[in-house]
Amino acid sequence: MNELDPFLSERFRSEHTQLAPEPFLSVTLRRVEAERARARTRRYIGQAIALIGVIWASPWLVQASTLLSARLDGLFAKASWLFHTPIGMGIAALGMILGAALFRGRTSR
Repeated sequence: MNELDPFLSERFRSEHTQLAPEPFLSVTLRRVEAERARARTRRYIGQAIALIGVIWASPWLVQASTLLSARLDGLFAKASWLFHTPIGMGIAALGMILGAALFRGRTSR
């Protein structure tokens, strides 16, 4: 026994028709797609410019890296010498205690 309205049942069995497209929606979708394409193009151009800039500046970047490495080697040598003294060990221990306390205070919130 079917208790549903026969007209309603027939309506569901019939073929569904598509609604007419709205002009506002299609225009808006075209504008959104065009803006996305422009944004994608701008992003690719920006990445290409950045890559060209890195390639162009690479000789100076290599020199700066070499200079920084040499200076850091000197700094690490001084720090190593300092930490091999009793005062340096005390400073290192105090720094570790302070760092642990700050870390614990930050994670306990």
